[in-house]
Amino acid sequence: MRIPVVRANSVMVCAAAVVGLGACAAGRLSSEPPPGVTLEGAWKLDHGISDDPQKIIDRVRAQLVRRTRNSAASIDQNRGGRASGRRGTRGAQGDAGAEDRQMEAEGAGAQHGAAGPGGDPLRHSPLMHALLANISRGDFLTVRQTPAQIVLDYGTSVRRFTPGGHSVVSAEGGVADQTSGWKGKEYVVQIKPQMGPGVLERYGLSEDRKHLVVKLHFEGGESPKVDLTRIYDPTAEVAPRVLPTND
Repeated sequence: MRIPVVRANSVMVCAAAVVGLGACAAGRLSSEPPPGVTLEGAWKLDHGISDDPQKIIDRVRAQLVRRTRNSAASIDQNRGGRASGRRGTRGAQGDAGAEDRQMEAEGAGAQHGAAGPGGDPLRHSPLMHALLANISRGDFLTVRQTPAQIVLDYGTSVRRFTPGGHSVVSAEGGVADQTSGWKGKEYVVQIKPQMGPGVLERYGLSEDRKHLVVKLHFEGGESPKVDLTRIYDPTAEVAPRVLPTND
């Protein structure tokens, strides 16, 4: 699973696994932006100053492989301890090695899943699916802003939000609670699924107001915490247009 490699500005991947968005929760969101704040415009991703998602993918993969190997090593140690404790009574207990063989097979399977052919640990990762869903929206983003609605148009899909509103949206493995609104000068979207990592999205302008800065935070479940920053420049280019989908 590879995506085009671009230069990174700053990437942070934390190894701690926590449930929910915890300290990164959006908090109270407003239905109104501060006076004079608008994100409206046509924007194009600047790969040169944005974080490199491929580096994040590689780091998360390495963390999951290491976690799986540590788990397998722990199983092997427990198996060895049980085996030494049963040596004197194995004949009276019948096939006492059956449990050991099962543990060994499970440990080998875990290692194969992490590093064996076709065993990419990210293949079934909800975190990876959420990350790729954001990346795959493309390089173009048109923001339309009114008091009643924020529209994020990627050309390939369109997302609509009611500032200060709450809705239930589809998510991998079920549904998710989605809230959005203004927090200071940023428009914030928080998605909390029933299962898997939550996503916190922040949209704001750079200090010089020349760039759109999108900060994505993924956290929850058994996944590491991941932060990805994407920076967009104003553009006069027309985004490739396909039949839009609403997500």
